[in-house]
Amino acid sequence: MVKRKSSRQGGQSRKLKINLYPSKIKDIERLQRYELILNTMLPNNRFSKADIYKCRESKQLIGKVINTLVLEGVLIKKAEGDYQWVNSKKEKYKKEWQNIPVSRHQLKRLAKEDRPREKLLILGHSRLTVSELLAIFLRTGAKGKSAIQLANELLKRFNGVRGIFEASDGELLNIKGLGRAKVAQIKAVRGLAEYFLKEKLKARKIIRNSKEIYDYLYHTMRDKKDEVFKILFLNGQNEVLDIIDAFFGTVTSSNISPRKVIELAIKNNATALIFVHNHPSGNPNSSKHDKKITKELLFACRYAGIRVWEHIIIGDNRYYSFADEGLIEEYDKEFEETKQK
Repeated sequence: MVKRKSSRQGGQSRKLKINLYPSKIKDIERLQRYELILNTMLPNNRFSKADIYKCRESKQLIGKVINTLVLEGVLIKKAEGDYQWVNSKKEKYKKEWQNIPVSRHQLKRLAKEDRPREKLLILGHSRLTVSELLAIFLRTGAKGKSAIQLANELLKRFNGVRGIFEASDGELLNIKGLGRAKVAQIKAVRGLAEYFLKEKLKARKIIRNSKEIYDYLYHTMRDKKDEVFKILFLNGQNEVLDIIDAFFGTVTSSNISPRKVIELAIKNNATALIFVHNHPSGNPNSSKHDKKITKELLFACRYAGIRVWEHIIIGDNRYYSFADEGLIEEYDKEFEETKQK
């Protein structure tokens, strides 16, 4: 009885294990999924499950991969959801997954329904990996390299889509397999995304709060290497009339002209404005200059009969709202007090 129970437990353990050696995996899509997971895990000696979930693969498959590596003694479970590589064994996996035979990535070996474009049309974009979506834009790979392999290489080199979009033409052209045409395609995708988000915000009609503005604009502003000062022009119903990039460079009184802001507001028939700018450092907290220029712009606009409802600073997945912090209301009160004197 004891032996039978032990055998059953062993069987359960074996079911958890999956083959994680590229040479043994015949299914190309599964190979690509494992590659994405392993290459997210390998750069770090210690990581959490949450870190690996960022690769956007299914949590179930990530769990199976981790459990297999734990059973094989390649990973040590340090705490719940926290793992560490055994260095001597990690190197073996590193060599295996960083030197996958190119032939295994050739799209011609995939069934038609497994190719990115066909998969997109049948299942929708949410069912594709980031590398598959990028491969569709790249269209073709390079000599000895498929479009998906090239996409994976770009994602690793630039640490994700954000890095690719922010890379200079020169940095992209240094990648073997990327010519001017492919670089232009990547830049075009970024540009289309910005237009899409801008039009989506305009179609939103009524702006209700700072979170709505942040949700629509942070994708195109958080990664910019320089500061950009946007103006949202609103009508009397708080509907967005237009959005423009008004000023570039550090937000100071010297390069942001209240007069130009008012001229643009009049040109767009706006009765109210919202200001948005980014902090390339990633820290959205307002500086003395930010507060000074916001107050100056609000006073100038109020004298012209135009309201300023908000000024948002976008950082890395965070934002600062002058309205939420009570500063817009404070500046409005100061203006009223000044006007009465």
